[in-house]
Amino acid sequence: MHETGLIKNMLEAVRRVQEEHGGRKIAVITVEMSAFGGWDEEHFREHFRQAVRGTPWQDAGLDIKKVMIGPEAKLTSVTFELG
Repeated sequence: MHETGLIKNMLEAVRRVQEEHGGRKIAVITVEMSAFGGWDEEHFREHFRQAVRGTPWQDAGLDIKKVMIGPEAKLTSVTFELG
């Protein structure tokens, strides 16, 4: 599935960012999703939840920001827990 591949690539980028920051715990993963893309937000969330189950990110929040124009979905930021 297209969502599974995209989320896998996003999580690889998240892994690299986390590694670059000394393995700090991630609180929120933020994604932009095109309002005109082919994906339903809840469907994407379900794929995300399945992909992070059993990983260091299973407790991280997923923040989806709708944009009018842009790629179907794009990782935009990773927020680390304080402390």
